[in-house]
Amino acid sequence: MKKINFKRILLLPVVALAFVFAFLQFKEASAVEEDSWGPQNRKVYTWDAPADHVVFNSIENNPFLGDERNFVRIREAGTDNEVDEIEAIPGKEYQVSVYYHNDASASLNESGKGISRNTYLRVEFPTYLEAGQKALIKAYITASNADPQTVYDSTYLKTNTPVYLNYVPNSAVISNNGTTNGTVLSGEALRSKEGVALGHYDTMWGMIPGCNEYGGYVNFRIKVDQPDFEIDKKVTLDGTENWQDEITAAPGDTLKFRIHYKNTGTTEQTGVTVHDVFPEGLNYVSGSTFASSTRHPEGDKTPESLFGDGLGLGAMIAGEEAWVTYKATVTDDNKLFPCGDTVVYNNAFVATHSGKNTDSTKIVVHRVCNITPTELPTTGPGEIIMAVAVVLVIGGGGYYFYRSRKMLKKATSAAGVSGSANMSSDINADDLFKREEVKPAEETPVAETTSPAETAPSAEAPVNPAAVAEKPEDDIVKDSIL
Repeated sequence: MKKINFKRILLLPVVALAFVFAFLQFKEASAVEEDSWGPQNRKVYTWDAPADHVVFNSIENNPFLGDERNFVRIREAGTDNEVDEIEAIPGKEYQVSVYYHNDASASLNESGKGISRNTYLRVEFPTYLEAGQKALIKAYITASNADPQTVYDSTYLKTNTPVYLNYVPNSAVISNNGTTNGTVLSGEALRSKEGVALGHYDTMWGMIPGCNEYGGYVNFRIKVDQPDFEIDKKVTLDGTENWQDEITAAPGDTLKFRIHYKNTGTTEQTGVTVHDVFPEGLNYVSGSTFASSTRHPEGDKTPESLFGDGLGLGAMIAGEEAWVTYKATVTDDNKLFPCGDTVVYNNAFVATHSGKNTDSTKIVVHRVCNITPTELPTTGPGEIIMAVAVVLVIGGGGYYFYRSRKMLKKATSAAGVSGSANMSSDINADDLFKREEVKPAEETPVAETTSPAETAPSAEAPVNPAAVAEKPEDDIVKDSIL
């Protein structure tokens, strides 16, 4: 039995969905392409064999234009390179050319059969494009006695940024060899549902005879606008001009704020309104709001609507600037601003019919609090000398104690050598260092007579030469001196 490959089975729906998506995308693109000109199934004619009835822009080998079905073209204003698609650059103008030609044979004009009736040109294009979109600029030529009654063609403007497309007033002009040459056409009518009437003779609007000599152009312009603006909020201490984004202030200080607006776009902005939002802890100085602009550099005091519905600046043309300043004090409230640093932000924004931008300033409120620290004892030269003396006394006493104990040990050892067995047990070492218990002995008269026993050596008790040589008493005296 053949093993079923489940991976392939699961992959089939994915492949199918991808195919359907690609097909729909292709179909949509094709639909747009197909709808950009038409009717695509209309009969075409040649320069040498024109039509036997009224029909517009259907000759495929016009020596001046080429294929007349491609009758809408575009170029940057001031240049000669006409194309079917062009990139829209903000601030520039583009000229759209619409060619019209009644392809009926000139031999039909005398009878009136070759003259078009109720001939109109209508143009449509979007007024706003998102980034990456194409603007389809489409022109329709209609005549009540033409077959087909309407033909149309398109050209494209593409953009990489959001832009507005604005018809340039009074830019639609008809060009031909007739008496209507140079006539400015109504831009409003050109973009209306019916369109604007075409004519070769100024007494025959809406009527175009057949043949090339009665053909012509309608040229109009589109300006690519990109509305944009910037806002910049700054702060400084009152009385200074050190404008900055962040400032350190103390409770009670007066600050001065400045909001700067500039129209950095390519078109006039309307409904420009400046707003400010106060943080808690700042108090507005009444009557301090002042506004100026490029057109009014002298400026003037303004209503205090800046903190309510907004301060209206009106319409601002491209490149125009405005400044709004006001003052505020930092409240001396130790609950809002305790000891140390407290940060607050003052926010502002500018709103227009084409968008809103914001900016803010940072205020660091620094409160100094006088906290007395616990005082440590002061050490001076006298105290240092006293401390050194105490250390020396303690050290000297310890050394004296050590030497005294050593002397006592020698004394007791010496006594033991001479044969006094009771001497070491009779002496209490602690008693030797009790100064108050040691008293000098009272003087007792000594007889001048000397006992023979004390002066002469006894024959029965011979003298020990070793004991005499050591002289322990002299050693004790010597150690005590050292």
